[in-house]
Amino acid sequence: MHRTLLLIALAVSLRPSLLAAQAAAPGGESSKEIDADVWNVVIATVAAGDLEGMAATYHPDAVLVNSTQTASIKKTLVRWGEGMAKAKREGTHSTVAFRFTRRQDGPDTAFETGMFALTEITAAGVSTTRYIPLECLLVKYNGHWRILMERQFDDSQRAWEKLTP
Repeated sequence: MHRTLLLIALAVSLRPSLLAAQAAAPGGESSKEIDADVWNVVIATVAAGDLEGMAATYHPDAVLVNSTQTASIKKTLVRWGEGMAKAKREGTHSTVAFRFTRRQDGPDTAFETGMFALTEITAAGVSTTRYIPLECLLVKYNGHWRILMERQFDDSQRAWEKLTP
């Protein structure tokens, strides 16, 4: 009941894009901290094109895994930074929203599964959205939650639509 009231209060005070991270699948008490340290930060930094802010949500030794490769977050951030610079030059911007199917977290480790919707809006106003399932292993590092491993799966709009925000 307390959690429901908290979510209602958050719904009133947060933009809809932020609410998607807050109204996630049930998790432990750490879920609120994870949202504040990681998911809400990612939402804000994607919208702002802030690579440095996004990088702060990852553990220094984090690994990104997708269907074609594994890479250190350091190498991945270089690639993402190049993409953000190109988007800025072209007048393109992006937004992201999260929905979770499972949030299994404790006081210093967490495993979360769900999806994110990454929308790119061109200077002409044309938007394209990709729906990416993901799994994340998170750890408490220097007092803050950080992504240690992020695994992204192939695009799946159908799966996204099945998840309630």
